Amino acid sequence: MYKLARFKVSSMTVNGKRLDLRVADNFLTQSVGLMHSTPLKESEGMLFVFGRNGRWGIWMLNMGFSIDIVWLDSYGTVTSIMRDASPCRSMLTCPVHKPESASRYVLELHSGFAKEHGIKIGDRLTIPKLPT
Repeated sequence: MYKLARFKVSSMTVNGKRLDLRVADNFLTQSVGLMHSTPLKESEGMLFVFGRNGRWGIWMLNMGFSIDIVWLDSYGTVTSIMRDASPCRSMLTCPVHKPESASRYVLELHSGFAKEHGIKIGDRLTIPKLPT
């Protein structure tokens, strides 16, 4: 399944740091996410785009590296942050990380990025214009 996922690409700048993004904006790409991929570089991320606000959960099944997870509302305001989320190997013991409030976007980043670049709850990030 993960070989069939075709991610759109985009970019954004977060606190002065340019990020090249893979965009997960449909069921298949959102289901696959970063599963079985190589670790994110500091200049890379994945942006999940959901059609409506919700408490979108993220799990890290079959990943080989930790990440920072940043939830954003429809205005790009940071609503929750999970730093250094660890991967898991079993569906039975894999936690689902959820935001404290509704979000429309989820940004997955290199582990440590949020701290290194001063991302905090209430910050407003500019969501890039997404390819169609």
